[in-house]
Amino acid sequence: MNSNWRADVQGLRAVAVGLVIAGHAGLSGFEGGFVGVDVFFVLSGFLITTLLLRETDRTGTVSISQFYARRARRILPAATATMLVVLTYSAIVLPQTRTDQIAGDAGWAAVFLANVHFAGEAVDYFNNAAPSPFQHYWSLSVEEQFYVVWPLLVLAVALWIPKQHRRRAITGLAALVAVVSLAWSLHVTASDPTTAYFSTPARAFELAAGALLACVAGRLTRIKKPYAAALGFVGVGTLVYATASFSEATHFPGWHALVPVLGTVALLVAGPATPTGWLLSKQPLRYLGDISFSLYLWHWPILILAPEAIPGGGVRQLLIMLALILAASAASYHWIEMPFQRHKIPHITKGRRALALWPAAAALALVAGTSSQAYAGYQVDVAKANAEEWFKENPDVLETDDKPVTGVLKTTIEAAEDGAPLPPEAKFDASDSWAERGGYCYAGYGETELDGDCVYGDGKADRTVAVVGDSHIGMWLPALDTLAERQHVKLVPYVKLGCAAYGVKQKSSKMTVEECEDFRTWTNEQIAELDPDTIVVGARGMLDMEERDGVSTEEQWRQGVRDGVRSFEKITPDVRVFADVPAVDNDPGECLSDARNLLEDCVVKADGTEVDSNEVTQEALEGTEATYVDIVDLVCTERCPLVVGDVVTYYDDSHITATWVDRVTPALGKRLGRLDRSA
Repeated sequence: MNSNWRADVQGLRAVAVGLVIAGHAGLSGFEGGFVGVDVFFVLSGFLITTLLLRETDRTGTVSISQFYARRARRILPAATATMLVVLTYSAIVLPQTRTDQIAGDAGWAAVFLANVHFAGEAVDYFNNAAPSPFQHYWSLSVEEQFYVVWPLLVLAVALWIPKQHRRRAITGLAALVAVVSLAWSLHVTASDPTTAYFSTPARAFELAAGALLACVAGRLTRIKKPYAAALGFVGVGTLVYATASFSEATHFPGWHALVPVLGTVALLVAGPATPTGWLLSKQPLRYLGDISFSLYLWHWPILILAPEAIPGGGVRQLLIMLALILAASAASYHWIEMPFQRHKIPHITKGRRALALWPAAAALALVAGTSSQAYAGYQVDVAKANAEEWFKENPDVLETDDKPVTGVLKTTIEAAEDGAPLPPEAKFDASDSWAERGGYCYAGYGETELDGDCVYGDGKADRTVAVVGDSHIGMWLPALDTLAERQHVKLVPYVKLGCAAYGVKQKSSKMTVEECEDFRTWTNEQIAELDPDTIVVGARGMLDMEERDGVSTEEQWRQGVRDGVRSFEKITPDVRVFADVPAVDNDPGECLSDARNLLEDCVVKADGTEVDSNEVTQEALEGTEATYVDIVDLVCTERCPLVVGDVVTYYDDSHITATWVDRVTPALGKRLGRLDRSA
């Protein structure tokens, strides 16, 4: 196997980046396209170690300064340019909250700690509603963190081990890193897959596999052509298998990462003089391999940010985005990457001078991030000043206190239709939630019972009300707490995120069906022992459900509500079933911080699955004694404003802020009457 420049390696780079782009673009059959990153890791370990070995053979040492100078020329110009463009775009086009988030992410990416940052934020790469355009920089961070250590280890071997044993020692070192890292990856993937996904120690075995292959490359040159050809086909088949069978549900990296790693190793061992190597060596794969780094840098921010600017959706939108990715990447390669790598930038790229690129790139990215935040803030300040002038002439829109809720909602909608700006004093606060207010008294994901006693209202009262369901009944706890305290009633919640009180099968990436069912079983046992006077039930309608055995989600929900309510009625005749409120398709924080938005832009239709579920729930209650509590008009008319007066109504896509719940508590109290009717 020839370790010099190989055209098939360029083709393999093209395959790797193609898999990543296809997976991130959501193409059917490419759900496991994220394994392209693993291909890159193996290639990187192989190529870098080949260079290090060549240097030690030639000079007996490793120039660390030259190594990092080469890395600086290779990655920093294009990576920094991508950051600057994205930060500029976000400052001009995106809401302030989004710009602040992106600027913060850029800071971590600029110092190659993006993987640490996103792991700390517990980012779900596949299910993040508003992913960062710099999220893909995690893999660059993993590589650079690995290359902080690996060249130093090779240098230590070169200095301390005699020449005749040097290659063997480096080989053993690479094998040791691979084994230890793989063992750790297996452990941490099982216990904390999100952290494992971004973890350098859990990924190091992939780079070490490439390094190990570089160490033994000379011994593999005598592989007979039929075996080499077979290895090539095995490698291709392995990558196809991983791409087609892996998905967001696959625990990764762990042992699953061995599949693309070994497939890549097989293709490298097979070499260019095989059918697979011949194909990988052809254009246009070679050219795509040449620009693969820029393709990787540009594809993610374009896929994340461009849909808002390109109308229509579907295949047309995807083709436009792919064209943009290709054009931006080609420009980046020819106008940024190559001039730096070919030393055409005066006074910077020659020799060790390129080391200055490390602090310069980080400083430039950090300054750009701060500037983007400042400009976004300036736009918001200008919009607020204009809004203040408008509301001076139309003060009634902000005067919402002591007015009926339905009337206030109607006034807000009318003002929106008349072109009102966003209220200048309205401030979005993601922590304005029932969970923050109530001390997080609920079962989270992974929990099947409550830890400790949760009591609201009057804890010394004899009369007791049980509140059962998921976060969509939990968000009304601030109101129920207030009402229970006033009426001297003890309120005991049994709330679990994502898990309705009814016997329906719900499964998400964060919760199994069994976990939810176990919590319901525990809850029912607790309620039977509590023997409450009243049971209040609520849930997000038909959440995380799918058709099963030919039975629609609507019918499953109807039967689940009916059976659940009848079960509760065996404990007490007083069962109250809350309606669900509409979900909103706008992010409240982003909508309210976008300087371009008017009030009309932050009003959404009152429809969707949640609203549809209300009709099914009412039908299910027929034949029972339960009371249906309609609370939709406490939040929406035919449409839902995200801000009323200076109060924000939603803190995310489906939950009401605790402040708005406080505002509507008197109206809710009138509808509920006594919480314990037996009193």
